[in-house]
Amino acid sequence: MAAKDRLGRHGEQLAADFLEAAGVRILARNWRCAEGEIDIVARDGNALVVVEVKTRSGRSHGTAFEAVTQGKLLRLRSLAGRWLASQTERFDSIRVDVIALERFAGDFSLRHERGVV
Repeated sequence: MAAKDRLGRHGEQLAADFLEAAGVRILARNWRCAEGEIDIVARDGNALVVVEVKTRSGRSHGTAFEAVTQGKLLRLRSLAGRWLASQTERFDSIRVDVIALERFAGDFSLRHERGVV
């Protein structure tokens, strides 16, 4: 596995651990359909939460949070509907979150933005 892929997987695991520690229940990871992928699908109370996780080891291409485009966020909202269509579980609302992780000198910083769309 390439170093970039290992970094991404590690970031997704850190994000999932962070969410679970905050009382959020993970329902699926790396859910895919023909239109794209959701990194983390979760339940936070009665809300369905789709989470985009971005992990960076430097800022040569901008911050991890800046790497999540408006187009990606809108696509995640659409993917949430696709995921819901395949489920029997119901939710009161849908939220799109971003967890941005950056690693500097071996340590990760984590930024969690709730309801970005």
